Amino acid sequence: MLPLLTCLATVAVCAALGAQTAGVSQVDQVLSQMETVGKSFLSFKAHFSQKKYTAVLKEFDVPDAGEFYYARAKDGSALLRQEVINPGRRILTIKAGTAIVYQPGVNQASVVNLGKNKDKVEYLALGLGQSPGKLRESFDIQFQGVEDVANAPCSVLALKPRNPGTAAYFAMITLWIKKSNGVPIQEKLQEPNGDYLLVNFTNEKLNTALPAALFEQQLPKNVEILKVQ
Repeated sequence: MLPLLTCLATVAVCAALGAQTAGVSQVDQVLSQMETVGKSFLSFKAHFSQKKYTAVLKEFDVPDAGEFYYARAKDGSALLRQEVINPGRRILTIKAGTAIVYQPGVNQASVVNLGKNKDKVEYLALGLGQSPGKLRESFDIQFQGVEDVANAPCSVLALKPRNPGTAAYFAMITLWIKKSNGVPIQEKLQEPNGDYLLVNFTNEKLNTALPAALFEQQLPKNVEILKVQ
């Protein structure tokens, strides 16, 4: 009986090691595809929708939908524009470490100097143009299998922040990488309390020309400006 148990235990260990090896190779394969995309990355635009889940209430809030634009400045910093069309118009731009949120309905704009938090801009477009090496430095990455998102097969990666400061904001970030083009089309930003933001991209386009003015807020002269520290 003992030799049989030993054999079974050996088989179990080998299976576990085999699964682990397969998982690592899958991560490498997905990151390699993302690296190929990143080498020629200039810009990204897509339709987006996002909704926030509140764990205590066990429900989603009213989803936002609109247009999303992302590029990089010459110095490598992030350029971002998120224009919500429904349910109410709201425009977020991020450039040179400053975020501006303009709400035409109330003619009000909030201006935020991101300071030390400017790197968190990347989390709104994680996996777009960042090097796999940088992702590995910042996260423990696990392959979670393949799932369909809007009928598109996607590789699922779970990213756990290594930095305690980042982990205080996000306990886990999950990316659904479209197998056909290596682009993330779904992202889940999970907070330590169980709340999370689910973001989806559709009609995504890479490396189309985006005018510089797109990342500048054209605010009316009479807009009320709130500066947030």
